[in-house]
Formats: sequence, structure tokens, C-alpha cells
Amino acid sequence: MPIHNLGYREWEGQRESGSSRWRIIAGVGIKRAWQSTWLRRIAFVVWGPPLVYGIVIFLFEQSLTNNSSMEPRVFLNLLKLLLPGESFAAIAFALENLDSSTTEELLTVARPTFWKSVMLQLQRSQSIGMVVMVGLIAPALISQDIRSRAFLLYFSRPLTRLQYIFGKFATVSAFLALTCTLPQLLLYVFAVLLSPDISVLNHTWDIPLRTLAASTVTIVPTALLAMMLSSLTMETRFATFGWFTIWIFGLAAYVVMRNLNGDTSDVLLRTSFLYLLFSDLSMSILDVPQLISHTEVQASFAVALSVICFAVIFRRVSAPLQA
Repeated sequence: MPIHNLGYREWEGQRESGSSRWRIIAGVGIKRAWQSTWLRRIAFVVWGPPLVYGIVIFLFEQSLTNNSSMEPRVFLNLLKLLLPGESFAAIAFALENLDSSTTEELLTVARPTFWKSVMLQLQRSQSIGMVVMVGLIAPALISQDIRSRAFLLYFSRPLTRLQYIFGKFATVSAFLALTCTLPQLLLYVFAVLLSPDISVLNHTWDIPLRTLAASTVTIVPTALLAMMLSSLTMETRFATFGWFTIWIFGLAAYVVMRNLNGDTSDVLLRTSFLYLLFSDLSMSILDVPQLISHTEVQASFAVALSVICFAVIFRRVSAPLQA
């Protein structure tokens, strides 16, 4: 082609909105992360428990249907296998005056309580996989861009800092949803299909909505915290070390304080250990009876943590542009 024929030409492809640029960053991040063999193994393992818990709900529904006079004691024995400790004690107290001779009361109270408790226990069991999965994905997201100065390439295009951050956030959130949200929704669908009749929807229709809300409360602070650690260093291994240290230190503090005084209801203790923080908030959202009553403080801490992490990320991403 002669040089004098070169110039601007009209784009003949499909045009997309500028607000969708973050999807390119998210898509590339997800594809790169999925190349990890260990990540695929973890993703495969976390999809096993929903099938097991689905069978537990099926057995409970069968016992509830075949024996309309099922005693609350039988229900509590089943529930004790899922929620030991203060959660089980709170539910036992809530069902203390339950009239076991009334089938409708059993269906209205026992069924949704049991289903929600199973959902909560599933979310708790997925926490280990969630921590490991985020530890494999998030530390390299921003730290590698800082070390390789990829910001010069990113922001040489019409890409805003918020779009960049949201693209990275969507990368982590996608895998957290794969670990936390989708297995719980799968469990609900599986349990409904195994139930004796479709009337279970009358008592459990709100569980998917509560599950989505509980997962969001866990996903947002977790993803932002991991991204903040990644933005604070150019070395991926330092961000990885910091991520696992936070969870291990919180667990160690909880074990030490529990052994010292045996009181696990202290708000500071339950807030400093992220596992207990997200568990308590999920219990409140799922409407599972609990003995503790300081979820407002924990919710405020989760919001403050998210805001602080986002502010740090935004400042770190903006720093190369101001140099």
C-alpha cells in the first residue's frame, strides 16, 4: 500500500461501551489464574460438599415428611452435627417451646432453620478453600504491574483508574463466587429437587437471596484486602506472606484467648479473626439464631475495612501517574 494511502479509517467491527473496558482486564486475569493446576484442583474440591449437604437435607426432609410428629429433640440431634457450640445452643433455645404436635409449625420453623444452618455450615467449610484460592490469585494482580511498570501501558489507553481497579476486583470476585456463592446456590437447587414436594419453596424461597447477600459481605472485604496487600509491594511473595499471616495470626489469637478465659463472645476477638467476623455476619443475614448480639459493630468494621483497603489501592494505583 502506498504511503499516501495510509490514514485514519472507520472502524468496521462491533463497538462497545467505554464502561466495559474493565472486562478485558478481568478476562485476562481469570484466564491467567485458571492456568494454575492447584487452582483448578481447589475449585474441583470445593464443589464436593454441596452434594453431601444436599443428602443431609434430603434425609431431614424424609424424616419430617414420614413422621409428622417428629420431636424437636430429633431435629436438634441432626442440627448438632452441623452447628456445634454457641450456634447450636442458640437454635436449641429458639426451638425450646416448639409444639412438635403441629405439623405446620414444624414445617414453618424447623425446615427453614435447618436449611439455613446447612447453608451456613457449607459457607464455613468453604473458607479454607477460599483463603488458599485468593492466596494463589490476588498477590500477583497489582504487584506485578508495579514491578513491570505495566501502568504505563494500561493508562496510555482510555482506561480510568476505577476501571483498572474494578477489573482486578472482578478477577478475585469471580473465583470467590465460584468458591462461596455458586456451591450454596447449587446446594439449594439440589435440595429442592430432592425434596418430597415443591411446597418447600413456601418456607425456603428467601434462602437464595440471603445466600447472595451473605456471600457479598464476605467477597467484597476479602477481595479488597487481598488487592491492598498486592498493591503495597512489588514482590508477590511478600503479598502472599501478608495474606496468609493475617488469617493465621487471627486464628492463633482466637485459640489463645479461648484457652485463657474460655469466652468466645468478646466482640474484639470475633472481629479480629476474619473467619469469625464473616461467619457472624452470615449468621445474621441468613437469620440463623445466635447468642451474640454485636453484629452491628462487626458490620461497621467490615465496611470500614473495605473503604480503607479501597482508598489504599486507589492511592497506590494513582502514584505512578503522579510521578
